[in-house]
Amino acid sequence: MKVKCNRVAGLVFCGLLALAACPGAFAQGPPPGGPGGFPPPGGGPPGGGPQGPPPEGHRPPPGRGPRADFLSSEMRFGDRPVKGAPYSAQFVSESTRTLADGTRISRKSDGAVYRSAEGRTRRETTLAAVGPVAVEGEPARMVFINDPVARQHYALDVNRRTVRKLPLPDKPPGQPGPRPGDEENVKTESLGKRTVEGVEAEGTRTTITIPTGRVGNDRPLEVVSERWYSPELQVVVLSSHKDPFVGDTVYRLINITRAEPAASLFEVPADYTVLEGGPRRPRP
Repeated sequence: MKVKCNRVAGLVFCGLLALAACPGAFAQGPPPGGPGGFPPPGGGPPGGGPQGPPPEGHRPPPGRGPRADFLSSEMRFGDRPVKGAPYSAQFVSESTRTLADGTRISRKSDGAVYRSAEGRTRRETTLAAVGPVAVEGEPARMVFINDPVARQHYALDVNRRTVRKLPLPDKPPGQPGPRPGDEENVKTESLGKRTVEGVEAEGTRTTITIPTGRVGNDRPLEVVSERWYSPELQVVVLSSHKDPFVGDTVYRLINITRAEPAASLFEVPADYTVLEGGPRRPRP
């Protein structure tokens, strides 16, 4: 199945622009939350899996684990500007799902991230597919810029040479906590320290156990996430996620450079058409 690039771009912008402009969605430190369900670009539908999502009303409840782990990891810029720690890097996200008949579905996405000493951020990505749906025509190329100095967020559609401009919220929304009784199903352990791509990182493993019968399962299910977080850069540099509903995903930063990125990376090119406000949801 294929969809046209302009429709994909519209759908992606409706979702990612809303998230990217919401500072609380992309905390720069390890955020709290519940079990996964949000694969990265190239993964499956939220909360789904080879056999589809659990029946409504039978989904695993949220706990104090890696909620929206990989979506938030890839777009880690957010709740507060990080000053004095400039860097640039490339990111790679790879996901694998195994169907009931043994078929393996693999997806890979990549891009680049930048942060200035003043806390401005830029994320570049290309979408050749959204979940299992391939893009017809030229893949959607997008750039997201957060400017905490000017209090503006920009979403650039590189293919169309347009940019959406939105104000950054003054205060991030609060994070939802776990429901009573869910804490006993979540285990978090330290993995110590290690060097990842030349920077020191602290590791954490979170295991969420879905009890027998919670989603019609005849045995306990486990959602396991490992996250390696750099206190110096204040970003996640390596993350892995194993989810029986979504599959396996690995996200990493590579080619990390600590130099100040070019100032032009955080500016909108003069030949772009500026569109105020959020995009309209495309018609089905």
